[in-house]
Amino acid sequence: MLRELLVIAAVMLFLDAIWLTANNATHRALFAAIQGQPMAVRYGAAAAVYTLMIAATWYLAVEPAANWQEAAGRGAVLGAAMYGVYDMTNHATFVKYPLSFALTDMAWGTFLCATVAAVAFATVAATA
Repeated sequence: MLRELLVIAAVMLFLDAIWLTANNATHRALFAAIQGQPMAVRYGAAAAVYTLMIAATWYLAVEPAANWQEAAGRGAVLGAAMYGVYDMTNHATFVKYPLSFALTDMAWGTFLCATVAAVAFATVAATA
C-alpha cells in the first residue's frame, strides 16, 4: 500500500506540475478575472486536495482493480467525477468561468487519474 501511495503521489504531482506550468497564464488570467485580483495559492489547502486525490485514487481505482486496464478505467471515472464536480460547480456559480475551460479541465482530470492509477498498478504489480 505504501509503495502504491508513493507512486500515485509522484506520478500525479509530476504530471500535474507539467500541466499547471504549461497552462499557468490561462489559469492566472481566468482566476484574476473571476475574483478581481491576482491568483494566490493557499498551499495548505492545496496539500489537502492532493492528499485526498492520492488517497481516493488508491482506494477507489488501484486497490480494487484486478489489472492495470481496470485501474485506468476506475481512475478515469474518479477523475471525471472529481474534476466534473469542481468545474461544473464553478461554471454554474461563476459567470466568467467558461464552459470550454471546465470541459478541458475535466478532460485533464480524467486523463490524469486514469494514467496515475494505471501506472501505480502496473509499477507495483511488476515489482510484486
